[in-house]
This record gives sequence, C-alpha cells and structure tokens, in this order.
Amino acid sequence: MIAEPKLVGPEYLASLLHKTVATIRADAQRRPQSLPPRMRIPDSRKLLWLEEDVLKWLDKHRSRS
Repeated sequence: MIAEPKLVGPEYLASLLHKTVATIRADAQRRPQSLPPRMRIPDSRKLLWLEEDVLKWLDKHRSRS
C-alpha cells in the first residue's frame, strides 16, 4: 500500500522555522525563495507544502560544521 503524501500548512512551517504564521504568509508572497518549494493546487490559493519537501529542504540547509 502506498502512503499518501502529507500536506502541511503555514502553521506547521511556522512552528518548524520558529516564525509567526503572518511571517510565513508574507514570505510566501514577497520572498518565496526563502521557504521550501510550495505545493500549488490548481484554482486554490491555499498555502500548502508536502511535508517530505519541507523536511528535505530543512536538511539541505542544515549547517554541517
């Protein structure tokens, strides 16, 4: 059985990044490059990310020193 991908919202991202939900929303508009790649669902303005993409993005930006 294939596991369904988990979609997460700005609240989840804010918690992980220690930012406010308002900052996540603003960054998604003004500085999308500062956030993990977003999941874009046609005809929807919801801010959603695949949890797997978020975790990969965090790992990619981890300091290795």
